[in-house]
Amino acid sequence: MQKQVIGLSLMLLLSIGQLAAQFSLPYELGEVPNLQKMSEGYDLKSLDDLELLDERVLEFAYDKDNALFEYLYVHEIRYVNSEDAIDRANKIYITGSRITSLESYDVRVILANGKVIPIGKDALKEGVNEEKNKVKYFAVSGAEKGSFIEYYYLVKRDPAITGIAQNFQGKSAKARVIFKIISPENLFFTSQSYNGFPKMQTDTSLVERNMIVADTTHIGAVYEEPFANEEANKKYLIYQLYFNTAKGKKNPYNYGIVSQNIYDNLCNKVTKEELKQVDKLLKLSNIKYAPDEEAKIRAIENYIKRNFNFVELNTDQLNNILTMVSTTSVNENGSLKLFFQLFERLGIEQEIVVTSNRFNMPFDKEFESYSFLTDYLIYFPKLNKYMSPFNQLHRLGVVPSANTENYGLYIRKVSVGDLNTGAGRIKFIPALKAEQNQNNLFITASFMGNNDSLSLELKQEQHGYYAANNQSYFDYINEEKTKEVNENIVKTFNENVNILSVRTENKGGDLLMVKPLIVNSKLTGSYFIEKAGTKVMVKFGELIGPQSELYQEKSRLFPVENSYNRTFHREITLIIPEGYQIKNAAELNMNVMPFEANGDKAGFVASYTIEGNKLIVKSDEYYKQIHFTLAEYENFRSVINAAANFNKIILVLEKL
Repeated sequence: MQKQVIGLSLMLLLSIGQLAAQFSLPYELGEVPNLQKMSEGYDLKSLDDLELLDERVLEFAYDKDNALFEYLYVHEIRYVNSEDAIDRANKIYITGSRITSLESYDVRVILANGKVIPIGKDALKEGVNEEKNKVKYFAVSGAEKGSFIEYYYLVKRDPAITGIAQNFQGKSAKARVIFKIISPENLFFTSQSYNGFPKMQTDTSLVERNMIVADTTHIGAVYEEPFANEEANKKYLIYQLYFNTAKGKKNPYNYGIVSQNIYDNLCNKVTKEELKQVDKLLKLSNIKYAPDEEAKIRAIENYIKRNFNFVELNTDQLNNILTMVSTTSVNENGSLKLFFQLFERLGIEQEIVVTSNRFNMPFDKEFESYSFLTDYLIYFPKLNKYMSPFNQLHRLGVVPSANTENYGLYIRKVSVGDLNTGAGRIKFIPALKAEQNQNNLFITASFMGNNDSLSLELKQEQHGYYAANNQSYFDYINEEKTKEVNENIVKTFNENVNILSVRTENKGGDLLMVKPLIVNSKLTGSYFIEKAGTKVMVKFGELIGPQSELYQEKSRLFPVENSYNRTFHREITLIIPEGYQIKNAAELNMNVMPFEANGDKAGFVASYTIEGNKLIVKSDEYYKQIHFTLAEYENFRSVINAAANFNKIILVLEKL
């Protein structure tokens, strides 16, 4: 979502007159192309589908009122060779929020024998999508296995020039991809390519137009992989306007302007009436009882997040503090402004951080683009801690993990005389350390009845991200819902237990990142016990909770990228029933530390002791690094699978 506070007027920047809208290329389906040549290098009979061509053209032009607009031309040829592939291609949606009109289109099916089935104007249909929005789409009929579906459409839409991403990789392989940007003589676009997509090159073949082109072949399909960031690793580029010769301004969307605009909106445009409301909120937040700066920040954040509604509503009204207070509602921009002013009134040093979601698009520190300016954080230099103003369940010290292990634009206050403005710089946003994200288990298990069930005393201790959603959520729910949440937390340990009682400690967002969330419960479970004659089998490994497994049938495409660093400590005490001994306790000893000689980035270690009638098992699983290269993947996988293998351990108890 582009921020309103950094928007610039397209009309002021771009209108120059003189140029009329005129197509530079023939936007139509021509003669049937040589499909055999286009598919060279592919064994079509062995494929489910293939995109022979993905061609997109953006053409910018001025209308009769000298306002900029753009045409989008999409031309695709899809090969379909299964019923599933045909089903996936039988509806081709024309999507986009900026579309103002559909200018032209055409659709045809080319059978394997070369016969052409024109669909043309009859293909266009209207319907409603899952979000209940009206949509237009092409209904394709007549396709058979081995057919080619070719279509194009040309739409007119509102221009986007401040930084737009184009993704060129998906679930189907692509034989050829073409992307062009055509613009009037006074407008020059720039782009940045990622993950091996070629850089756009200048093409001088048009008269009185500028054009840049990327043309490439053989882009492979991508598929979902566990512990991977597929979206950010796809081949894509970002384009934006770089130079308008009519205005004489290069790089009009630079971060210097962004920093000034954001600060101006947050600080310089605040009225005296708004500041009075800020002071009232400070009194209501009871900061007078806060012993230090961190306690003041926590008190303010907790008060606002407990008493205001956080709404996904993009309106200028909620950028006014008077409206926020009167409606007790804030949107994303408003929450940043309100928190900024609250901290500013107390003289707390702060910096605004604007960054991206790294699972969509990692922030590129070398290329200035509004594409990366999607999420807000507040950074407190004295504390070296971050706060997420719009995430209602997060508190100081924990922010969305997608914003960490990423770069961001840090904007600090700069004063020149009586003038205050913002100055920006690019810095790294570190992820929380593994020790700050703990999910620990402490269990005492004893046999019940005829040794056919276990009685469990369970203590779950959660820190950081493991506590984040639950710990703050208790602030907003009643007693009945609290019971449900408590039981859901216990059920994350194992769904097959009977819950006798639950007692939760350290509830509330004010304790997030201050004290761990602790859930104590008493449980019973016959699920863990199986018998075979006089032998008793205990599914002991499952007492550490459910585990992931990594089995790789295909070659790994992408490196590992974790959401956050984390550790798991488990201590399990099993009371051995009288007259029994454990036959295979040695299986509980595990030591998988493939990175021990190189920073100890991840590992799984477990060991046991027997003290009288008590089996005491301790295990530690840890991931101290967000990224693991493809070369490190097998070692990472060995750690994940070590925990999964421990999870499968069944202890055999035999009579003495």
